[in-house]
Amino acid sequence: MRRRYSMLNLRTSNVSVGVLCVVLGLMAVLVAPRVFAQDQAADSETAAELVEDGLDALSDHAEESGRRLLARVISDFPGSVEAARAKRALAALDRGESTPEERAAIKAGIAERAAEFRRAFLLDVGDRVFFAENSAILGGRARNIIERQARWLTARPDLTVVVIGRADDGGGRSATEILSLQRAQVVRDRLIEGGIAEARIEVKAAGDADRLAVCDGPMCQAQNRNAEVFIKEWHFDGSWPKSAMSASSGKGSVSPVSVRRADPADSVSQ
Repeated sequence: MRRRYSMLNLRTSNVSVGVLCVVLGLMAVLVAPRVFAQDQAADSETAAELVEDGLDALSDHAEESGRRLLARVISDFPGSVEAARAKRALAALDRGESTPEERAAIKAGIAERAAEFRRAFLLDVGDRVFFAENSAILGGRARNIIERQARWLTARPDLTVVVIGRADDGGGRSATEILSLQRAQVVRDRLIEGGIAEARIEVKAAGDADRLAVCDGPMCQAQNRNAEVFIKEWHFDGSWPKSAMSASSGKGSVSPVSVRRADPADSVSQ
């Protein structure tokens, strides 16, 4: 009897050990891939950070540093998505092409430079002329301003402009739109006479929808009877000119000569 009981205990122990081994084996099978996946995720995150750092360096014109970071991604994380992305970026760089990240940085720089040109244009020569009531005829002062605008733009052939005509002369909507278009067109024609290519100029009729002054009285209405030459775009040619602005140097610099904006009260028609 004792012998049978001992043998039963031994068998029970063996079964318990076997079950425990099976459980441990299953745990190892289940846990190992999870740990491996976590390690892979950590590596992938590091690779992604390296790629972003490399692209940021290229956007900041630090080509050597950018190349080094991208090359590290390729060597340390072969076969990964990030390595493929790094290879594409380096290949585009070797071909003289820009990556989407670089293009985004360039686009932001172009917008900033265009804003600088607008400030310089306003201070150097003035950006608008005024008209008499219900008229699209340029006065002597207006013609002089447009001539200066044409010379300024001739010196900067990589700029395009849009001439925005405005009207606040009473009448219906259709009448104000027609008059504002006529004002924009007469300024455009004068710029073309001054040597600016027609392809660089667009015209826009704003009617009375874009007023400088919103109030009653002749003086307010006079301010809204104008045509503005608005610098639309600076066409990036792949380089950043150091002296693309006015006579003085420095970012956002403009000519030290500031031309007073025309006062519509000085004359019925400039």
